[in-house]
Amino acid sequence: MTLLDDWEARWAPYDEPTYLAALNFVKPNDIVLDIGAGDLRLSIQMATIARQVYAIERQPELLNRSGALPSNLVVICADARQIPWPVGVTVGVLLMRHCTHVAEYVRKLRALGCQRLITNARWGMDVEQMDLGPRIPWEQMKTGWYACTCGQTGYIEGPAEQLTEAHIWHVTEVENCPACIT
Repeated sequence: MTLLDDWEARWAPYDEPTYLAALNFVKPNDIVLDIGAGDLRLSIQMATIARQVYAIERQPELLNRSGALPSNLVVICADARQIPWPVGVTVGVLLMRHCTHVAEYVRKLRALGCQRLITNARWGMDVEQMDLGPRIPWEQMKTGWYACTCGQTGYIEGPAEQLTEAHIWHVTEVENCPACIT
């Protein structure tokens, strides 16, 4: 069992603009898996849009709510890394800027056939939707910005004469980067 680090063990709810950014990616036919659901504020909002929402939160004190929950919201109090996930999930949600387990969550989502992950964990900034489909292997990356399925991001320097504006603004989606191996 991998222990959570100090950042992950702390609960830090996000502001409404962050939740709205995530909600913009949720579709009416989605079956959502909210990983680290916290106080369920986002899960409840997603339940008004999506067909089904599963919310996983390991801290039971955050789940003590009064009032009824939407009928399409299932709350699971457990460590998301330690339990099997529901089948049929179409989109994962991971709002956890300092998450160090992105690769594990991506592996589990891919195993379910899930194709999308809504997260702020990879860049540690704004919310993005990651496509969980195949990526180019790290070894094929030449120069420029990259983002790996493990959550690692960065820039590979190259010859200055090869830099174009496209290199500055384009992010190449990769997998199996050096951080995946360590």
